[in-house]
Amino acid sequence: MKMNKIYAWMAAAMTLAACSTNDIADLGGNDADNVVNVAATRANTSSNSNAIKAFHLVNTTQQSEYDKKYEADYKYDDASSTYVMTNGTVLWCNTDDNEGNKVENVFKAFTPLSTAANLASYDRFYIPIYQASPELLAAADWMTATATSTKAAATDGLSLNFEHRNAKLHFDVTVKDDAAALTSEDITVIGNITPYYSANESNKTIEAIVAPVSADEITSSTSRPTLISFRLAGGDEISVPLPTSISQIEAGKQYNFSITVGHYALTISSVSVTDWNNQDITEDENDEAASSLPIPPYVTFTSNEEVGFRMTTDYGYTISDLEYSVNYGEWKSIPEKGISDIQFGGSYGNLRLRGKNLNGTATNERTCSNISFSSNETNAKVACTGDIRTLLDYENYNTVNTSNARFCKLFSTCDILTSAPELPATELAQGCYYCMFFECQSLTTAPELPAMTLAKGCYYNMFNNCRALTSAPELPAKKLANDCYNGMFFECTNLESVTMLATDVSARDCLYKWLYDAGTDDSVTQRTLTVASQDVYNTIVNTKYNNNPALPDIWQSGEGKATVIYKEQ
Repeated sequence: MKMNKIYAWMAAAMTLAACSTNDIADLGGNDADNVVNVAATRANTSSNSNAIKAFHLVNTTQQSEYDKKYEADYKYDDASSTYVMTNGTVLWCNTDDNEGNKVENVFKAFTPLSTAANLASYDRFYIPIYQASPELLAAADWMTATATSTKAAATDGLSLNFEHRNAKLHFDVTVKDDAAALTSEDITVIGNITPYYSANESNKTIEAIVAPVSADEITSSTSRPTLISFRLAGGDEISVPLPTSISQIEAGKQYNFSITVGHYALTISSVSVTDWNNQDITEDENDEAASSLPIPPYVTFTSNEEVGFRMTTDYGYTISDLEYSVNYGEWKSIPEKGISDIQFGGSYGNLRLRGKNLNGTATNERTCSNISFSSNETNAKVACTGDIRTLLDYENYNTVNTSNARFCKLFSTCDILTSAPELPATELAQGCYYCMFFECQSLTTAPELPAMTLAKGCYYNMFNNCRALTSAPELPAKKLANDCYNGMFFECTNLESVTMLATDVSARDCLYKWLYDAGTDDSVTQRTLTVASQDVYNTIVNTKYNNNPALPDIWQSGEGKATVIYKEQ
């Protein structure tokens, strides 16, 4: 059996009352009256249902005071419903101290019994890394107990309350058809352990017993440890790191996960922590451990064909603290001046990005970085999902400060990109999304833009020349900023629907050419414009910039032009 790691806990020093020298005769191995009987054992739980079947017991009082070690294995005998002592003898130090009080005996016990593989004792244990059956799983469950008593107090025998010294992982598994042939041999969990995988038509679970991992061990590592990995048909491997909601792995705790496994996809949908015996641990209702999305929604690219990922820089821009991972593999840094021809898609799986740079991927509209893709396949397309804020701080993306984040030209001229990452920021930097999707001519779906407070030029030319875009994201801000929508849907020739809810459109050039040549393709048979009110509509119609109307004629109300809807009516 393979072994993973040794763990040693040194017992605390104890001050014990000694047996008097007049009672040495009571310590004889043949004194049956002084043999220690064990009346009951249980794991540390609210019920007595978890009885221990075999354990090793030592009387440490005699060992420390007289340098004589009384120890033995105890095994439960079903026929007699008692614990039978084997491989040694444990005796009571049944005497009084100098003040006439009975000496308290201190006992230490551990389970499972020691083998050449686990070298178990009260203070150390080697975890077997192959746990692919119920019996092998149980063999990894190291527990210890300490009891203090006198013979007179334990008239019915000694009681031992065992506590788990390792932690348990439990996964409820949903397996998609393309990964249905999984076995234990295809799975490893933290610590390189092969777990027990139990599967039938209605229920699939994975369980493993692992060593505790301190918060310092996790935070001192350059990347979070891998929680679980799968080897799928054909040799492909996918894995996920330990969720950020788990700050440490504690002894005696059970960590529960719900996961979905499919070809090139491994998703954790929930995380909870209980004690080993399924008693709930009180948690703050806002604790991230109870989140339905414990893994950060990294910016993720998928493709139906094998493509190459490139990231280049303009005007001396330096990429900083940005990493990529292919097919859930190791995270690697993207060099300062960029990277090219990183293969993903098709048989290579997905490509993910994450970062730790509050300034995003650009300094301004010129000094920036750009993502593009190369492929020999004419039908290759790339879809993008995830939250753009994971490029700023993937561990705290929900609360990260976005007021200085810029992504200027990030996907500019990326003509095989079909979808965009989420852009949920409500605090915007000047020019933050300038030309972000300029000439992305395969982009069919635009991200939501929830910000209510805009910054100068924030959406300038953002979707300029995105000819496959049919619907614009709703623009909910009530007050516009200088150049905020300037050229935003410039030449989106298939655009059919626009919703712009501002009530103050007085900012300089805020609507300059924002719908210039938009919705002009012959395939567009109707256009719908939704604005806040008729007053706002009239203001826009009567606004011109250098003799260019803020609202092109085909987007004005009228037969063969556009249907105008007033939101406030």
